[in-house]
Amino acid sequence: MPHRNLIKSFAHAVRGFYYAVRGERNMKIHLVIATGVLCASFMLHLSITERLIILLCIALVLVTEMINTAFEYMVDLFHGPKINPVVKMLKDVASSAVLLASIFSAIIGTCIFWGKLFK
Repeated sequence: MPHRNLIKSFAHAVRGFYYAVRGERNMKIHLVIATGVLCASFMLHLSITERLIILLCIALVLVTEMINTAFEYMVDLFHGPKINPVVKMLKDVASSAVLLASIFSAIIGTCIFWGKLFK
């Protein structure tokens, strides 16, 4: 029985990822950029450490985007379509987490790729 629950858990997680990719424009954008960055990391022969750092940055951005998406849906579910200043502030703070993860990932990526592109 525990094995079946584990499989169900993975199935739910895969379905959640599918929903995020299918329903969120920003998630699609992040995935396109991530694919390009990963391709560039192989073309420029980054070290395994550099690739792992890049993967960690990609994971950070995707995870924050998915948490932000889930949070926004949950707030909308409980609050409804009415605009409330507190709800707006909550959503803005959650989306700023994605922005910060994206900015710092871009800075880290620039530092890693800069040396390979301009040596």
